[in-house]
Amino acid sequence: MRITTPFHSEQAHSLAQTAKDFNICGLAIAVVAPGRKALMLHGATASSGRAVNERSWFSVASVGKHFTATAVLELAMRKRLNLSKPIGHYLTDVPEAWAGRCILSLLRHSSGLPEYLSASPDEPVPDNRSNFMTRYAGLTPAFDEGAGWMYTNTNYILLGMLIAQVSGHNYADALQNLFGQIGCEGATVASPSWARQANENESHTISRDLDSARREVIGDGDVCLTPAGALIWLEQMIDGGLLDTQHQSLMFTAGPLATGRPSGYACGWFIEKMGDATIAHHGGHFDGWTAMAILNHSIGSGVLAMCNLAPGNTRAIRHLAQTALESFAPGSTPLSLAAITDTAPELTQRIRAQLLREPNSAPHPDYLADELRLVAEHGNPARSVPNLFAGEQPTGFDLVQRQVQENHTWHRYRLTYPNRIEHVLVGTSLDEKIFWAWPL
Repeated sequence: MRITTPFHSEQAHSLAQTAKDFNICGLAIAVVAPGRKALMLHGATASSGRAVNERSWFSVASVGKHFTATAVLELAMRKRLNLSKPIGHYLTDVPEAWAGRCILSLLRHSSGLPEYLSASPDEPVPDNRSNFMTRYAGLTPAFDEGAGWMYTNTNYILLGMLIAQVSGHNYADALQNLFGQIGCEGATVASPSWARQANENESHTISRDLDSARREVIGDGDVCLTPAGALIWLEQMIDGGLLDTQHQSLMFTAGPLATGRPSGYACGWFIEKMGDATIAHHGGHFDGWTAMAILNHSIGSGVLAMCNLAPGNTRAIRHLAQTALESFAPGSTPLSLAAITDTAPELTQRIRAQLLREPNSAPHPDYLADELRLVAEHGNPARSVPNLFAGEQPTGFDLVQRQVQENHTWHRYRLTYPNRIEHVLVGTSLDEKIFWAWPL
């Protein structure tokens, strides 16, 4: 497949200006669409001023969760593990309160397991399995398996341990084997600090940060990619190859919760319906690196945007990723949707108030369905519904999609700001309470 440059000069300039507005030092955007693929490279890898190129390394943080999910599904495909089995069947040292949660629920973040990062945020994360299990053994699940949905890194740490336990290789080597199967040299398991060092070394031959890459507490976001590697991996995610049809489908299928309503998360990917099309996406940020991946299988298109020196700036990277993909493959993202008539303006105002509430505040409990009420009561109240307030109110909050299902309704809203456009998908129950909310 030939690499082309689909971004006309005005579009490239606009993307570069957005990156500048958000203080992004270096930016790489990989785009794949039927018969074509492209890279946009902008800025510098670090303060040295070295220009971003096809071999520059970027940490993708939590976008890496789908790499972990791929490795687990590949092991299931080869009958090395059973996704319906409890995690304790394979990890016999897992805390007793966690042991009965099945592997598929960990993949989908419906296990109810607690967030280990919230337990001791000021202490270094244990770097071996035994110490991890010991430190967090006293953390109890937030809710029964399948009763709710809560994004928690604990799920993917345990899945990383599972990969090592079942494969007989450490996590880094197991993933390197997957990368090798598709000829992806521009992918590795390493720390953000290693990526910075590699970008300062022109040959990129420095040894891996083995203390990080080989540690046992890993799997929730430790993958680094080059722009060239991102193109290869995007093609794999769109076309398949590592997984058979059954497990490829499972990766992009969100399962129902105990209420019968869906969660909007499959295996390492957030999943949304846009008309008849399915959109998969995931963002991540850590230690000064930010990334956003979007796939539209109906069109056969995808994008992975990666940047540095933009800590936590997921708003910027979401906008850049969607804008780039739309310029290359129109209709791939919600940016293509126009405003529609809002027949429930009071509900919209209630939803808006919850999404744009004061920083670090919890949503109003009366507006939460059972799935999120459990998270608010026993998990992280402020994160049960994402807070999209960024210090300024949007100039527009428009309904662009409404899909009525048997026991719930999906609402998609467009938030317009002077320098960006955001979208958020909100699910409401029959009694108009929020059971799902997540931005794209």
